[in-house]
Amino acid sequence: MPVAGPPLDQPVALPDLLRRGLAAGPDEPALLSLQARWSWRQLDRDAARLAKNLLALGLRPGDRVASLLPNRCVTMVLYLACLRAGLVATPLNYRYMAPDTDHALAVSEAALLIAHGERDQDIALSQQAPRLPLGRISFEAGGGDRSLEGLIAREPPEMDLPAPDPAAPAFIFFTSGSTGSPKGVTHTGETMGWIAASLAAGRAFTPRDTFMTASSLSHGAGVCHS
Repeated sequence: MPVAGPPLDQPVALPDLLRRGLAAGPDEPALLSLQARWSWRQLDRDAARLAKNLLALGLRPGDRVASLLPNRCVTMVLYLACLRAGLVATPLNYRYMAPDTDHALAVSEAALLIAHGERDQDIALSQQAPRLPLGRISFEAGGGDRSLEGLIAREPPEMDLPAPDPAAPAFIFFTSGSTGSPKGVTHTGETMGWIAASLAAGRAFTPRDTFMTASSLSHGAGVCHS
């Protein structure tokens, strides 16, 4: 596998990531795991549906959406939805305990937390989670209107999604904290697009390739490789 590629002309347009897959084979697999499979058509539909339903909760472009989720395909659906809605995806390390979660929620000024049901006891110990303006959305915790599954499955209200601003914040990733408290690192849509373009060119990816992500989807490397 090469470690360098040709000069880059432009970054990947992140909100338009699915365009080629939709054009070439809309019913071909786009995301695969042991639990789920999304075609390009399904991924496009669910990301758009979730983006609109998140905005319908009262979120506005620029708001931070924190997530405490394991490595699942649905995590990538959430990130794509945030990109389309102009929201700032803020992944938290899935091993965070309550003090770590509180620090990240405070630093990022998150408006909403989306968390897996198995983290309920830890989130109950959080001081910041109950103070979030839009509270919490659960995943795999019984479903319902305030669940990630429900927001993906429910038909959204009619609305136009905001035009993407490549210079606006798109992700906040937290460092490991090896030299102090974890720091929030902000990436715009443009900087993430350059990273994605660089990885694709340097690895010489083609539309025929299947790539297995072997790192956490709360880390920048895991997200960019996905």
